[in-house]
Amino acid sequence: MRVLLVFFTSMCLLITLLAAFSEAKPLNAPLGRVAQFYNERTVAETTSTNVVAAINFDWRAYDTLGESSILLTAATGVTLLMRRYLQRRRETGIT
Repeated sequence: MRVLLVFFTSMCLLITLLAAFSEAKPLNAPLGRVAQFYNERTVAETTSTNVVAAINFDWRAYDTLGESSILLTAATGVTLLMRRYLQRRRETGIT
């Protein structure tokens, strides 16, 4: 039964990935307007040759900082909740 479930899940994932990649633009397609903007100005304005790093840490630094703080808050909250839950389970003897 478990093998059948793994096979079914793998096939669903494969079909979903094939459908998603079939709709993607080809790699040699021209860049969009925003991508062209970043591509032209990255080295001149940020002195970074890595476009992704320049976007994340130079142009969108405050946005990235906000997303990081939200992620840290969520991870801390889940850790605190799970700690209390696991401690209560140990105290009551539930395994």
